[in-house]
This record gives sequence, structure tokens and C-alpha cells, in this order.
Amino acid sequence: MLPGWEASQSQARKVVAMAASHDTIVIPHGSSVYSYHLQYAFPNCPMAEFLNLSPKADRVTQYFGGLFPDEPLPSNGFIDLPNRPGFGVTLSHEGLVRPHPRSPQQVEKQFEANKLSYQNNCAKLPF
Repeated sequence: MLPGWEASQSQARKVVAMAASHDTIVIPHGSSVYSYHLQYAFPNCPMAEFLNLSPKADRVTQYFGGLFPDEPLPSNGFIDLPNRPGFGVTLSHEGLVRPHPRSPQQVEKQFEANKLSYQNNCAKLPF
């Protein structure tokens, strides 16, 4: 089973759990820091697909092109995940720009809308 991009980590976990119940392995497509965590958590994800994005395929390069300077990369066929919160990577703000500027009032309005939306949604178990 080789699933493509799922809607979320929760959806990906559902797919992997369903596959595990049928003794089916899963190899997430286009693996990177997000699916590496999934693979560490489930024994039926025995390997990762790594897309070699270097122009001549002669070296291992970052999947996100420097967006996460501490992105874990495979070495000798294995990968170690950092022991940090979340996915364990740091977002580089260098070069990030908002395509459409927002005023402080627009930011505050969106923040309040997001907060209200969050309060109205109940947490649900992924299975």
C-alpha cells in the first residue's frame, strides 16, 4: 500500500492503522519529516521513500529546500529524528514574505475568528 498525500496526520494514521489490522505494510509517498514520525510510530511502516531533489542526484539535499534548516536527512539508509517538540524542526523565516499584506486590524479580526472557530470544534479521537 503506497498512499499519497493524506488530508492530515490524523488521516494518515487512520490509513496506517487500517492497513496494520490487515497485516499490510505502508510506505508513505514523498517522505519527509512529517511521515518520518508516522513511520517511527507504526511497525507496519518499515521504510521511507526519499525523493532525491539534487539536480544530478549525486547528494542528499533537504526536501523543503532550506525552509527547515535542521530538517533530518537520511544517512547510510537510516534517519534519526530530533528530540524536540512537534516535528522537531525549526522554520527559517529568511525569505518568507506574505503575498498579500494585512493590517494589524485584519490580523486581529482573523485571530478572533480562528479562536471562535477553535472553541466551537470538539476534539475527536482519530479512530
